[in-house]
Amino acid sequence: MKVKVSPSKVSGNVSIPSSKSMAHRAIICASLAKGKSKVSNITYSKDIEATISCMESLGAKIQKFDTYCIVEGTDLQVNNEVTCNCNESGSTLRFLIPVASLTNKKVTFLGQGRLLSRPMNVYQNLFDEQNIVFKQTSENIQIQGALKAKDYTIPGDISSQFITGLLFTLPLLKEDSNIIITEPFESKSYVDLTIQMLNKFGIEIKETSNHSYFIPGNQEYLAQDVIVEGDYSQMAFFGVLAALQENLTCSNMDPYSKQGDKAILEQLKNAGAQISIESDSIAVSHNQLQGQIIDLSNCPDLGPILCVLASFAKGTTHIINAGRLRIKESDRIEAMESELKKWGVDITSTEDSITIVGKESYKQDKTVALYGHNDHRIVMAMTVFGLCSQSECIIDDAQAITKSYPSFFEDIQSIGGKVEKL
Repeated sequence: MKVKVSPSKVSGNVSIPSSKSMAHRAIICASLAKGKSKVSNITYSKDIEATISCMESLGAKIQKFDTYCIVEGTDLQVNNEVTCNCNESGSTLRFLIPVASLTNKKVTFLGQGRLLSRPMNVYQNLFDEQNIVFKQTSENIQIQGALKAKDYTIPGDISSQFITGLLFTLPLLKEDSNIIITEPFESKSYVDLTIQMLNKFGIEIKETSNHSYFIPGNQEYLAQDVIVEGDYSQMAFFGVLAALQENLTCSNMDPYSKQGDKAILEQLKNAGAQISIESDSIAVSHNQLQGQIIDLSNCPDLGPILCVLASFAKGTTHIINAGRLRIKESDRIEAMESELKKWGVDITSTEDSITIVGKESYKQDKTVALYGHNDHRIVMAMTVFGLCSQSECIIDDAQAITKSYPSFFEDIQSIGGKVEKL
């Protein structure tokens, strides 16, 4: 799918979709609980659909309605071999590999795009140490055999998704376990979100230091009704759009959220934008923007849209600890550098950093042809750039937004943005 984006001013109110991070966690917890749970305020993106499908393959019964689902949990005692199709969802795959091991059956994980080439060494090493089958190819990942209760040491600079996968699984084992995280412990906020959701479903995790956890064994998930909060990583696109233009109010947001991507509020303030918070809404207003130093170690998903913010900010913006952007749905550093240079943005990068010298406006003599790199966050970031530029652009591969935010273009149109599907 291609979309044409024309320069246009936006204003008004937009309701931010539910947090993909929290929806994954809520659906998995509900699927591991005895009895029925209701998970409300769900946005059915491709990633969330993947988690639902995989939990159904593992024995859960899930009824989907417009904005919520009813989940009847599984004891993971399946009778036959299992196939789980994770599509392109890294969260689904990494969260569920340890969980699926508890079936003691052969489980095959399928994936699309770059998913099966993303690093899995953490699990490969853990399974090898316990003599459990873990085979990764370009076509699938196959496991067979249950992880055991023990002390696990996990590198903190790879992905917090491995830690979350173990936190879902270890409470169900008979004995106690510990997880020790080697420093630097990046994306700790995502582990905090996991523990918050586990607590809602009756699972106890004890943080014994800022980089280790004690997990009592022999626990049970308790069925629970939960409401999924709004997504700060999606709110970020509208927050930057408002900071570059006029004023927008983003509703369906929890100002007390533990989401790491809530850092967007501080980054917008540091750039000079004005932020106003009232109950469940956040208003962002335009101001003269300045360059800054941005640390992505705890909020890597904000990388693409922060590149857009930096492009229009006066002076130099240094984005550091950005290396994990290279192992997402695309190499997001390479992708943003490639697309922004088409506009004439002064952007350079290293393996772990991005430097952008911003200016007030960008104009090209002809329509700018952009590519989405099969990456939802690249497509959304370039849409925001196009709205704030002085030239039309056409974004190819724009269907990538369905991975996390299927109604993104409609929401942009609702606030006055000129986006046309071609």
